[in-house]
Parts: sequence; C-alpha cells; structure tokens
Amino acid sequence: MVKVIKHKRDSKKITLFKLEHTNMKFVEMADGLIIHTKNEDFLITDDDCDENEIDVNKQIKNLFSIGNTTNYKVKIQFTSKTNEKYYISFNPQIITIPPNYGCEFSLFLTPLCNSTMESSFVINYFIFANDSKTCIHQMDFKYITKISTRLDPDSLIEEKQLGVGSFGVVFKGKLGGNTVAIKKMKNATDSNDQMAEFEKEVSMLYKFRCDYIVHFYGAVFFPNKICMVTAFAEFGSVCDMLKNKDAKDVDMKLRFKMCLDATKGVSYLHKNGILHRDIKPDNVLLFSLNPNDVVNGKLTDFGSSRNINMMMTNMTFTKGIGTPNYMAPEVLNKEKYKMPCDIYSLAISFFEIIGWAEPFPKKRFKYAWDIADFVGKGNHLTYDENFGIETQEMINSMWDFKPKNEFYATKL
Repeated sequence: MVKVIKHKRDSKKITLFKLEHTNMKFVEMADGLIIHTKNEDFLITDDDCDENEIDVNKQIKNLFSIGNTTNYKVKIQFTSKTNEKYYISFNPQIITIPPNYGCEFSLFLTPLCNSTMESSFVINYFIFANDSKTCIHQMDFKYITKISTRLDPDSLIEEKQLGVGSFGVVFKGKLGGNTVAIKKMKNATDSNDQMAEFEKEVSMLYKFRCDYIVHFYGAVFFPNKICMVTAFAEFGSVCDMLKNKDAKDVDMKLRFKMCLDATKGVSYLHKNGILHRDIKPDNVLLFSLNPNDVVNGKLTDFGSSRNINMMMTNMTFTKGIGTPNYMAPEVLNKEKYKMPCDIYSLAISFFEIIGWAEPFPKKRFKYAWDIADFVGKGNHLTYDENFGIETQEMINSMWDFKPKNEFYATKL
C-alpha cells in the first residue's frame, strides 16, 4: 500500500506535454528522439547563482526534456556509472513517452570534491515497434566546482615520503603549483562519528587565517584515501632542528624567534576559542631560518584540537591525545582543563628550545610515568646558564598557573 501511494505521489511530479504546445528548441538525439537542455554542452549550473561554478557537497537540480517524434510509445530509462567524485540521479528514472509527446526530467547532481568534470550518463530507450530493441545513447555533461576543502585525490602528486607515525604517513607532494605536505590518515573515519568529527575539523582548519598557523589547503574524504594537505615546511620542524643541530649552531635570537612565533600562533587560536592540546617543538614547523624574517615558525597538527565551547564543559583527559613531556599537571591527573594547558605546553617547549636540550632527559626520566609523577607533584625543571632572569620569570609565570586562573597566550 505504501509503495502504491509513493508511486502516485511521484507520478504527480512527472511533466508530460504535447510537443506542438511547446516553444522549446530541441535537437536530434537518435531514432526520432529529440532533446532540449538549457545550454549546448550540458554544463550543469546552479539556477540560484549567476556563476557557472557550483558548490561542492551541495545537490544541484537541472532540468532537461526529451521528446518522442515517432509514431510509437518509447520507454526511457537512465543509467550511470558509479563515480566516487559525484552522485547523480534522475526523476523520473524510468518512463514511457507517448508519440508526439515530451517529458521534462530532473537531473540531480552532488559534486563530492573540487573538480572540472567531463562525464556522461546513458539514456536507454525502447521503441514499441515490431522490430524494436533496446538502444542506448550516451549523454555527455560537464560541471565546474567552486574551490572548497574537499580535494580531488587525483589533483595530488606524491613525491617523497617524509615520515611515518601512528596516525599514518606524511608525503611531500604537489597540489597544482604548490609544494605541500600530504598527511595520509589511518583509521580516521572508521565510524560515522569519526567522519563527522573529521569534517568539523577540516571546516575549522580552513577558516584559519594567520601567518603563524600552517596554511591548510583541504582534505580528501574518500574511503581509503583520507588525507589532509598543508603547506610544506622546507626546514622541517623545530624538533628536527633540535635533533640535527648543535646548540652552538643555532643563534639565541632564532631560538627566541621560534618561541615568539609559536606564541603568536597559540594566541590566534585562543582568540578564536580553540585549544590546541598538543603544543610541542614537533608541531612548530620552520619556513625560514633567518630570525629577521617576519615569520619563521608556524603551528601545525590540530588533530587533537577541540572547540572551547566543548572544552568548557565537564570533559576530562582523553587517552591518546597529547605528549606526556608537554602535558600540564591537571591533564596528567585527569582533572578538568582549559586554555592554560596550552600555556604550560608552551612553557616546556620554550625550556627545550632556549636551553637546546631535552626537558626530561632519559637518564633521569626512564619511563613516561616518571615524567607524569614528577609533573603531577608540581615539580619544575631546573634552568641552566642559557636562561636569563627575565626568561626564567616568564617561563615560571607560564607553568606556575593554577587551572582556575585565566592565563592566555595574549598575555605573553
């Protein structure tokens, strides 16, 4: 009963008309069938927009008509190949057109990534004559999308593997004329909840407009091809530099500039209600080694960032997010946490960069829980000769906060 009602409801949407009563301009299709589209090359456009480019991940409806100039009824049915880059459907999907009648069809298209697409669908038709058989006509169409965060995987060129982690693999590559870092994710979207969170994060990253945040180009959302694409840092991370260069080879002015740039990145996040949650030298990428340049370091890796509106609720420590060396005491103690946690992580990063040494050397802190125990008890690291009085006072003010007090990067 439900199916019958649905069919009747759908049939009301079908528009059949006599060809003699229309002024539409048709062109020959095949075997006495004629077709009318709103433009010659069947470019799919949005009627609500003057531009030819259409939005990604938004369904667009375009109308076209097929006429039957034969003396027989003609059955029409649409088929299309599965394509990961778009969804396409038709209404009606199947219909019989009487002689000298036309039918208006709706084509529904949803682009799933940035693309300039040329594709086709098939019109299957059967003419009810004595010698008839089912024939097919290939119908080409085109569309051009607006730029969005949803990248076409075919637009990415992987050139060189840079590193492997629990999250996945990072490649150096190309996107158009830009050199980029391609972070291929493992298990990023194993569930609907994970995919929804991934989409929210991509949307958030795309809105960032700050010289001290690594530029985000977008992401690929297709299963088994999930990745995020950012600007490529020619000089690697501050962590790479700590491992590969001796202290004598890194000017103190550059060390302070790295710290300043990281602070400006954190300040931008906090002003926009975002908590990074994993600040460390490994997540400060270097785009210049000249301390006189406007920008040297930029923050990256927001895989564990969360909106502060969510953070201000009764959330506590989430296992697997963050690095023990840089975690604030209340995070390690699984207490509530807010923006000051980023400042604590920044303080430990300052200590490591300015001192150019591991903050928690393995000789003293053999296991991760040794660090957690040390920090959880409120202990602090000891300064060496690299730290002047003003620098010590600044770092002390960063890691001596109490969680209930507000202490944001804008104060530094």
